[in-house]
Amino acid sequence: MALALGLTLFGLGQFDEPVFAVLTRTWQAVLGGLGPVAQKLVQPSGLSTHGVVVGLSYRLLYMLVSIGLLHVLLRGRHTRAIGLGYGLAFSLSLALLLLGQQAGWPLASVQGHRLMDLISSPLALLLLYGLVLLRRAKR
Repeated sequence: MALALGLTLFGLGQFDEPVFAVLTRTWQAVLGGLGPVAQKLVQPSGLSTHGVVVGLSYRLLYMLVSIGLLHVLLRGRHTRAIGLGYGLAFSLSLALLLLGQQAGWPLASVQGHRLMDLISSPLALLLLYGLVLLRRAKR
């Protein structure tokens, strides 16, 4: 199971453009009949080359697979804490993005985007796994 989840993360990272293309088509089909405001969410934004819902969907998918992999690697220990940490980091990054967009603070938007990039990368996965192993070694 760990191998399958690891390969999925590798595939998401290496073949992100085809994944983004599928997500874009999917969201266009879902939001197609909801009008121009909904369609605008699928169009590229100023911070990214992908639409808002497309980028958020990709990051959520990546984070869920990362949580699943950590769950398997750590044999179910600390899964709630890891999920909560990912959720809080995702919420903070989304809040920074929205604050930056609504208040006209580009620095907040950039920092929110960077945080979202960090939590949807292998670096976050490795850091969390290492921290849990260090904590267990101290006992």
